[in-house]
Amino acid sequence: MIVAYNLGHTRDWHAKINGVQAPASLSSPVQSSSSAKPAHSSASAQVRAFLASVLPSSRLLVFFGLGSLGWIVAAFLPGFTLLTLLFDLTLLLLAVVDLAFSPKPRDFDLEREFSSKMNLGAPNKVTLRVKSRAKLPVSIVVRDEVPESFAISTHQAIRYRLETPLPELARFSMRVEPLKTTEATYQLLPNRRGDFRFGSMHARTTSGLGLWHRQFERKVEGEARVYPDMSAVRRYEIALRDGKMRDIGLHLLRLRGRGTEFESLRDYTSDDEFKSINWKASARRGKLIATNYEIERDQTILICIDCGRMMTSLAVTKSRGQEKAHSDEEILEVPLSKLDCAINATVLLAHVSASMGDSVGLLLFADGVMNYLTPRKGRVQTGQIIEALYAVQPSLVEPDYNVAYEHILARRLRRSLIVTFTDIIDPEASRELLQGSATIRRHHNALCVSIANLDVMDLAASFPRSSADLYDKAMAQRMLSQRGAALEALRGAGVGIVDARAQDLSVATVNRYLEMKSRGTL
Repeated sequence: MIVAYNLGHTRDWHAKINGVQAPASLSSPVQSSSSAKPAHSSASAQVRAFLASVLPSSRLLVFFGLGSLGWIVAAFLPGFTLLTLLFDLTLLLLAVVDLAFSPKPRDFDLEREFSSKMNLGAPNKVTLRVKSRAKLPVSIVVRDEVPESFAISTHQAIRYRLETPLPELARFSMRVEPLKTTEATYQLLPNRRGDFRFGSMHARTTSGLGLWHRQFERKVEGEARVYPDMSAVRRYEIALRDGKMRDIGLHLLRLRGRGTEFESLRDYTSDDEFKSINWKASARRGKLIATNYEIERDQTILICIDCGRMMTSLAVTKSRGQEKAHSDEEILEVPLSKLDCAINATVLLAHVSASMGDSVGLLLFADGVMNYLTPRKGRVQTGQIIEALYAVQPSLVEPDYNVAYEHILARRLRRSLIVTFTDIIDPEASRELLQGSATIRRHHNALCVSIANLDVMDLAASFPRSSADLYDKAMAQRMLSQRGAALEALRGAGVGIVDARAQDLSVATVNRYLEMKSRGTL
């Protein structure tokens, strides 16, 4: 998506908007005198705009200060009067000539290029272009107005080191050659999904002698839609094509020959398992024959996402993001809620399941069912799931697991894998989840996916240096103990558990799905 602003032909454009030419009667003396007032007001507006766009530079202020100092010296030494006057007149002449021959704002066009579909929590490239019609090289500073709360990485050196770092701006200094185009790029890291709008672009040029600045603004607005992170899907496709699944943490290569559907017969080798021997075929051929199996492809996965209040907490804390902001490395993480991490994992799981021939569905719930997509096969279904997740936001209500699971049972699906993304705190808070899981286990396989709280784990493992630290450590250990008891209660009810860090949630969930699929336990 390219958004540009061009100052040329503005009068023709206004004429086209007005649609008709002025009639001949407007040239009469009476009407021409009445049109003098708008012309005068237009001229005064242009003067005000010109004065607002002109700023003296620090160099001009230094020279002005030297001229003022010269008059102070001339008050005590009259011989310096003529020299000071000559200096001031020369400075005035140079300032006027420098301003007169400096490039005008109309000599520049500003463009912004970006993808209208951005990925949540992943770097998204934005390119700024400056097209110059000036006849002289110009130094220009461009600043872009990005959507609020988006993190920015410009790859520029950090000038100041502060205990509380200021937010980085999309601000660039460039040298534009005559009749050329210069561009600069930066990375945007959105931390929220939904529709967002870019603002104006601001620029400030420096005159040839460096005595003046001309600043101007261009209404280069544009809209972007922030979707769940698709970078993991692209990495999966590249790794699958290159045969490097282990490089991204997936164990797809272990699935070969471990399915439940018959594929072919082959000679038995010493590396094969005894249970793979086909005794009837071995008796007919007089030698050991092994059976090859393939993974079942006509299975059903229903992904349930808790959109209640417990999923509003941050999974990647601000302190961890600030540690990277202080380093010279590119910022790769932004604070994301647990719901955002669950949605990113859902996108990868749905894509992998669809690519393996399984039917994938989606259920969003909080205190009631928010949205439901019937399980279907194909990449089109994956796209519909992404669109359904695009603008989902958590609600400050308690999740109702019984309503969600009753909705699934009412659909009378064949035996499926029910993957529930939620947050687990303690046995008391998870009692309803345990009851609902016990009901759903009679008809389907249940898998519960939760995000580990790294801040609580770090606090529980820390060394206390005061009584307050000791109290915090004891509470953190109690929280971990209660959470572990809730997880064990779910395991005891036959529910599979995936408890991973936010950074590893997508890969851990897909690996568990592939493991269950290879064992034929879906």
